[in-house]
Amino acid sequence: MIPRDYQRAAVDAAHDRSAEHGNTMLVLPTGAGKTAIAGFYVGEQAERDRDAKVLVLQHTDELIEQNRSAIGQISGLGTSVVKAEQDCWDGPVIFGSVQTLAREHRRASMPKLSHLVIDECHRAAAASYQAILAHAREVSPGLKLLGLSATPGRGDGRSLRKTFSNVGYHLRIGTLIARGLLVPPRTFTIDLGIENELSGIDSTAGDFDMRQADKVLNRAVLNEAVVEHWMDKAADRRTIFFCATVDHALAVADAFRAAGVSAETIAGDMPARARAKLIARFDRGEVQVLTNCMVLTEGFDSQPVGCIGILRPMLHKGTFIQAVGRGLRRVDPERFPGIVKTDCIVLDFAGAALRHGTLEQEIDLDEDETPPGERPWKTCPSCEAELPLGASICDLCGHVFTREIGEKRLLTAFEMTEIDLLDRSPFFWVALHGDGQALMASGFQGWAGVFHDGTLWHALGRPKGQAIRPPAGSWPRSARRRGRSRWPSASSASRRQHARSAFTGARSTSVWAGSARSPPRWASTGISRLSRQLRPRAGK
Repeated sequence: MIPRDYQRAAVDAAHDRSAEHGNTMLVLPTGAGKTAIAGFYVGEQAERDRDAKVLVLQHTDELIEQNRSAIGQISGLGTSVVKAEQDCWDGPVIFGSVQTLAREHRRASMPKLSHLVIDECHRAAAASYQAILAHAREVSPGLKLLGLSATPGRGDGRSLRKTFSNVGYHLRIGTLIARGLLVPPRTFTIDLGIENELSGIDSTAGDFDMRQADKVLNRAVLNEAVVEHWMDKAADRRTIFFCATVDHALAVADAFRAAGVSAETIAGDMPARARAKLIARFDRGEVQVLTNCMVLTEGFDSQPVGCIGILRPMLHKGTFIQAVGRGLRRVDPERFPGIVKTDCIVLDFAGAALRHGTLEQEIDLDEDETPPGERPWKTCPSCEAELPLGASICDLCGHVFTREIGEKRLLTAFEMTEIDLLDRSPFFWVALHGDGQALMASGFQGWAGVFHDGTLWHALGRPKGQAIRPPAGSWPRSARRRGRSRWPSASSASRRQHARSAFTGARSTSVWAGSARSPPRWASTGISRLSRQLRPRAGK
């Protein structure tokens, strides 16, 4: 098996960064082939060191079997398993269950290791992982650590900085979609008339209170409305619904069956063999809709999935990305002949898409190419982790490099809106005349514009339902009283007429698209402040 170019780059980064720091984390989206990357890394490390012994940690039985099959095949190395009743440390690559090795007596037989690989490493801050890692480092002082994740941002305030000192490689979802390796999401946010109730749900233990969410969402009339919207948008697609509770998942499946659609529920306490049989039926098309309560966010890979339904509020962006990622894989025509998949429909009934806005992890690969003579890494000022030069958010501690996070506010009512989850911002500056002298941006809650008359820049904006005004806090007090920015002097009829005509032309434009060169820093900073004030409201 030959790695793709980005997989090759990720493996090389893993070699280099783990050699330099003793650890590294690779961040790649669902469908990028993280397991293959781990297989290449393990195999090449074994070629360099014939005595290499690798422990691969994962938190579910399904991941153990998937990883063992793929990594064993790619690396060509023998494997063994440590989980439940199995306790074999003989293979050069051992696949261990976190739940099993979290028990101290099950770690007693751990031999000296050369490498430890953690799949879904965003979980590594948990006490169970830390206990295993501490024991492994005690037994193996020179241990090299590799972590892989699609969503390293935990969202619960627990930093991965204790485990990883650097991010070796980070790939955007948009890059894989542009290359045809993933399908694009086509996302609809759908109002069921319960946004006020959803906005009042409390957060507890690092997530929304799903018991409260169940009371809001799990009603017969709402479940029937979900089925109607699904039939309108995705009736011919195999679908996964993420629900608030197991009872909610069962009720949604009942609603689909009542409408004549084959639907089943996967629960966390379902035996592994029964779960595997149900997923196989889904893959064969015998079941069209699967409902679950956050069981299928990780380690579930079913290529025919063509629709994702979000029926629970999602406090953390990583949860949202994991859920949507289940539907972005391409279909292998040899495995699934007759299935054509060009996109994945996402039906969001709980406001998650507008809350989080994008599937990206805030990395701009357009800036990843390092200028000659510059170091390709930068240091996070908060946790001192080393990150790729293009990172705008630290994956380890969450520090934001390039923008502030605006206040979260209540989502306004709507019926159905299609949005683009690959956009990194809901705002785009549009050059009205193609010369960068008149720029506009619009959003759900208002618009803003900056205009150049040849000498001065002028800025104004209008929040929905309010009067036209300049960006608050950005302009001299006297200028704000006059209702627009003025810098530094020289008013003229021609200047006012230029700005007025540019604005008049902007108002007649009904579709905003594209991007433009930014105005001077004082103008772009002021408008960005206004944009944050106008940002679509996404919950409290």
